Amino acid sequence: MPKGTRNTRLAALQQEAGWTNGDLAREVNRLGTLHGLRLAYDRTAVAHWLSGSRPRPPVPALVAEVLSRRLGRLVTPEWTGLASPQRAASSTAHPILALAEFAVTDADSDGRGRPARLFSVQDIEAELSAAAIRLQDSDSRRSSTAQRLEHLSSFFFEHVQRYGGLTLGSTLSRYIADETPRLLVVRSTETDRPEVLTALARLSYVQAAIAADSGRPGLAQGYYQHALRLARRAGARPDYAITLRALATLADSLGERALSGKLTGHAIEIAGPNAAPALRSFLYSGHALTLARTGDRPAALHALATALRIHQEDHQATSPFETYTEASLQYQRALVLKALGAGPDHLQALLDSLRTRPVDHHKALAITHSQIALALLHAGQWDQALPHAQKAFASARTVSSMPARTNVAELRQSMAAFRRRI
Repeated sequence: MPKGTRNTRLAALQQEAGWTNGDLAREVNRLGTLHGLRLAYDRTAVAHWLSGSRPRPPVPALVAEVLSRRLGRLVTPEWTGLASPQRAASSTAHPILALAEFAVTDADSDGRGRPARLFSVQDIEAELSAAAIRLQDSDSRRSSTAQRLEHLSSFFFEHVQRYGGLTLGSTLSRYIADETPRLLVVRSTETDRPEVLTALARLSYVQAAIAADSGRPGLAQGYYQHALRLARRAGARPDYAITLRALATLADSLGERALSGKLTGHAIEIAGPNAAPALRSFLYSGHALTLARTGDRPAALHALATALRIHQEDHQATSPFETYTEASLQYQRALVLKALGAGPDHLQALLDSLRTRPVDHHKALAITHSQIALALLHAGQWDQALPHAQKAFASARTVSSMPARTNVAELRQSMAAFRRRI
């Protein structure tokens, strides 16, 4: 809208939400903080918006998101009157084309001079409302394209697991941006082969994991949702369920507990009772944590027990996407018990996880040793905590990961505080 024209759209939405100018400013600042943005808007700033001024991106998207959450329905930045109308992406576009466009934009910007993409609850709700995925018969045949893409996704996945994703930057996104358009043109006969779609879904999943590990939740959400659409097109129930579980973890990290629980529950339903034991254990352990963090102790313990029981069943894995290690399950058990307030059991689960953790999984070792040291410090056991702290610091030196950095930083602060008390 022209500058100086009263923003009646925003005024109407604000009235519907029942918010004052100060209320809207506080919610925008709060959501901005979750995305690593330091905002200090007040009622005066909102008054300027209502008078026709427009804040710089990503603020219009923040305003739309907080209003969406408040009203329980979709509100776009354009509907707030704070952003110019944009060409809407077609919801019927081929998912490979949609991924290509997204990756090209991401790779070209390389994080410079571009506002951070925001995490959106409404986008996830829209995906969950999409048509049910089609169940495909398994096919042992794999095209050379699918094999190549699967090899690449496994390589990057293992790298993120061992060393974190910060140093990878846009390496994989640039590959996706280059490869997917060629698949649409040069290899058009393969664009709807389920194994190719699934392999691309896994590439998008890994790039999402890289973004999440680098502290970019909005970008991670975008890649996870492209992975969901590709898996849905392929009829790949396991990959769709795995991605929902990963998206739930991302939502939980941003305080969206109710959404996280909805996603993990939906993942279990999508996978079905005949899914591989490793997958079902992975999904139930994730659901257990969301239940624990919402205060449903009996249901959380039941889901955790189910995950532990299923994990004992025989299963074979042919790729990292089909594997759920004992170390990972025990670490998840530790998180559930911590959320339920079971201190000693929480510590024992961490130790059990450490016992079976591969020595080259440096990121997990840095985080697990940090958590063990923190638990021991809180129990007043400095001597027992110190060796774990030293190992956490040593592992962290080979890792480039925001979660690892956060855990190690918290440990350093706790050790400094402990020293001041003794």
